[in-house]
Amino acid sequence: MSIISSPSSPLRVSSEPRRFCAPPAGTSPSPEPVDGRAPLQVQPLDPPVQRERLTQLFLRLTQIPGASYNERQIADAIKAEVTDIGFEGATIKEDQAGQAIGGNTGNVIVDIPGNVEGAPAIIFSSHMDTVPLAVGCHPTLGDDGIIRTDGKTALGGDNRAGCSEILEAVREIKEGNLPHGPLQLVFCVGEEEGLLGSEELKAGQLHGKYAFVMDVFKANEMYLQYGHVLEAPEQSTRDTVDRAHRQTEQLPPANPDDSDLSPKEKEIVDFTSRAMQRVGLQPAFYDLEWGGTDAISMRQLGINAISLGAGEEGEHTRKEQMAVDDLVASTTLVRGIVEQAAQSAAPPVPAPPTRA
Repeated sequence: MSIISSPSSPLRVSSEPRRFCAPPAGTSPSPEPVDGRAPLQVQPLDPPVQRERLTQLFLRLTQIPGASYNERQIADAIKAEVTDIGFEGATIKEDQAGQAIGGNTGNVIVDIPGNVEGAPAIIFSSHMDTVPLAVGCHPTLGDDGIIRTDGKTALGGDNRAGCSEILEAVREIKEGNLPHGPLQLVFCVGEEEGLLGSEELKAGQLHGKYAFVMDVFKANEMYLQYGHVLEAPEQSTRDTVDRAHRQTEQLPPANPDDSDLSPKEKEIVDFTSRAMQRVGLQPAFYDLEWGGTDAISMRQLGINAISLGAGEEGEHTRKEQMAVDDLVASTTLVRGIVEQAAQSAAPPVPAPPTRA
């Protein structure tokens, strides 16, 4: 989620993806609370998500520095992880977004061929950068299954959680030779500065019927986002956005049937809801006028994109935490989406009988 200023521009902020209504000026700043909702439980897939390996991957990635404009180390680590997974025919590319925004790293784009003919191509995306407060993180896993910091930094779960979940899901797909259509993994830079990396994406770079941006809140929550606070920066400050988030995070989900969704939007909401249900999650839909994930940039390019929860809580604060159960839930959902897409492939048409 982006919420930080650029060194070359006034403060530019995008709200946490809930219904956005800035509190009145002069309202006292909120403390640094943590959402505190119980971790999600899912119906395990076959084979189940490898919980311990996923946890270790997340712990490793959170310790790699990678604030906006300085994502070189985390990008190299993600490239090495993809190479180690070893999908035959996969390509790893880095674009010129870093040069365009004044950073040292571009967006990393991975293309993986499918093994199911006719299955739709799916994009999974997560941003690589963290807020500066997460640099120098020393994560620890508690006996309660919650990963926290030593209180001196943020955790960087926003968004090393999304990176870990996508990478682990893809590794398990490769290891199990599980059915899948073409997959594209898009790891963006500069999200915390206002979606800078994803704004440099070009339509020709992206190949997918649907795009799922792993970033915010819980695995059973999905978000459609329309505007962006960059369009009206004078209406928001860091404090007003934080207060708006805290005051609205208990809003009930919307009913998709009561929302003015386009046919494409309804299609991806229905597809996502079915994928959530197949892994035992109860879908929760939010129809937002404001929000700050890379799904916005993809939607502007005509990609049918939606934001999904990666599970981090208390993001951008020293109280940030990540439940291992939520890591597992979001990773399971990624695999569930891939599985559902593979099963949606039209069966091959049998050849007509040949005459003797």
